[in-house]
Amino acid sequence: MTEPADLGARVDAELTRLAPAAKRVVVAVSGGADSVAAARLLAAAGRDLVIAHFDHRLRPDSGGDAEFVRALSAWLGAEFRLGGADVLAVASARRWNLEDAARRLRYAFLHDVLRATAARDGAIVVAHTLDDQAETFLLQLLRGAAFPGGMAARRGSVVRPLLGVRREELRAHLRLLTQAWREDATNDDLSRNRAWVRAELLPALESRFPGVAERIDHTASQLAAARAALERLARERFGEADIDVGRLAGAEPALRRAVIAARLRALGVPATRAVVADLEAALGEAARLGSAAPPWRRDLPRGASATLAYGRFAIGRSTSAAPAPEAPRAVSTLADLPAGAPAAVLAGRSGLVVRRRLPGDRIRLPGGTKLVSDLLIDRKVPRAERDRLRVIADGPEVLWVEGVAVAAALGAGAAGVSPEALGAPARGSSPPAANGDPLAPDTRPTPDRDARLMRLALAQARLALAEGEVPVGALMARGDEVLAVGRNRTRATGDPTAHAEIVAMRAAAERLGGWRLTGCTLYVTLEPCPMCFGAVLQSHVARVVFGAPNLRDGALGGVADVSLAPWKRVPAILGGVEGGAAARLLKDAFAAARGADAPEGGTDDPRQDGMN
Repeated sequence: MTEPADLGARVDAELTRLAPAAKRVVVAVSGGADSVAAARLLAAAGRDLVIAHFDHRLRPDSGGDAEFVRALSAWLGAEFRLGGADVLAVASARRWNLEDAARRLRYAFLHDVLRATAARDGAIVVAHTLDDQAETFLLQLLRGAAFPGGMAARRGSVVRPLLGVRREELRAHLRLLTQAWREDATNDDLSRNRAWVRAELLPALESRFPGVAERIDHTASQLAAARAALERLARERFGEADIDVGRLAGAEPALRRAVIAARLRALGVPATRAVVADLEAALGEAARLGSAAPPWRRDLPRGASATLAYGRFAIGRSTSAAPAPEAPRAVSTLADLPAGAPAAVLAGRSGLVVRRRLPGDRIRLPGGTKLVSDLLIDRKVPRAERDRLRVIADGPEVLWVEGVAVAAALGAGAAGVSPEALGAPARGSSPPAANGDPLAPDTRPTPDRDARLMRLALAQARLALAEGEVPVGALMARGDEVLAVGRNRTRATGDPTAHAEIVAMRAAAERLGGWRLTGCTLYVTLEPCPMCFGAVLQSHVARVVFGAPNLRDGALGGVADVSLAPWKRVPAILGGVEGGAAARLLKDAFAAARGADAPEGGTDDPRQDGMN
């Protein structure tokens, strides 16, 4: 057994390796032996600790755990933070798995504590041990994970410095200190899969194969590294936007499965062998049929879906955050508006309703009226998605089609459709250059390009969400060339300026070898704040394209339109490109982080609400 001093030094060294810049750490302490040992070891190492306890309220005596951890914190001289929720009620209301609900709510609380208490580059310490790693890997195998690999030692701001320590080693250390801990009776409930693996399966394997837990841990680490390498190759080969079905079907089987699994995990969807195999088989059939393949959609857990349309495959959030209402619903205030709908729709109107689209619905565009059904075909909306879309109508007149278009009467600046798609120039744009300026084509908007590049920015936003950040993504492009990508990094870096736009602009400037980004377009999934738009002005960015409006902190109309001031140069500005998808992604993040639905009526910037 490791000597106590050696154990403490080992854990402290591992924490330093995982979070070298962390001056203050949040330790998640349930009251159980492992987390109590983590707190004692790190306190003895002289770490500046915040001890955080989350009460799941699943047991009558859970309040006793909270008081125990409060007393331990006081004895260690550490700051104490307490959170809690009725996890069972939340899981029932949202139809979540109980364990999944507990994990989501607990980690949302821990990230809130980190933002509120930790200095720059802080970290969240969770006390998972080598035994936990072995149990997780076995559960992944038993549940049919496509790419099992256990738990990562670091994911975003969450670190696991005890993954190399056995559970019994920690308990022996606590007994040596005469330190008590709390026992959770649910750990003995063999109806729970993890409890059964812990109490029955792993001990049986250990008795037959001594040291098997260490070997499982080693195997998990090797497989995780192999998975990461495959996913890097998948990104290099296929990028992060939708994929040509024939090209994906022709890839090596392992790479094809890695592409599917990585996109599932980016949305928090378990990449089980069954789900991956089902999608792989469906794509193979679509590739075989070629242009005759019918479009399809497969609903996935956690509000995601896989779609095939026009020979392109994509995995993303479902098109509608909420299904279209069976009966028309009145719309009279901002709070009534669906996410992504422009506030301009309310101006001078009464009697508006949100409803399903109806046969014969028409929308007036600059070139005349158009059947909504024809518009959806023109915009290549998959057939399975069309009846799920909501519309806002004023009597027989359709003013907004979710994620697709707004009526010309609302003006080209309204979210939902690009001005150039309506036949009007983007605000702030200039006529095409006649002097042969090589930069001119790069700044001219094209609807297909804007939508395609915004989908790449959305992929960055999903990666940010998977890393525990607010899901805002950005990229810098010059024409069709992507110069750099970026996503929110404020939590990981502790840098309040590390918004997605700033990250992308810094990377683009480094690539180009200078601070001027003349002729470049910034694509970002959320309307920029004043800080980011100031950086746009200073760097001579030619054009800004954003997705969702930002009603709390937006600098381009969400709160105020600072671009209307007499600046020396003003970029062309276009809002609403893929705005519905961007708004829904942010609302999903709100719901997961706060245990409550995000407000309707636009997109409040989460960076201004303790989320960043």
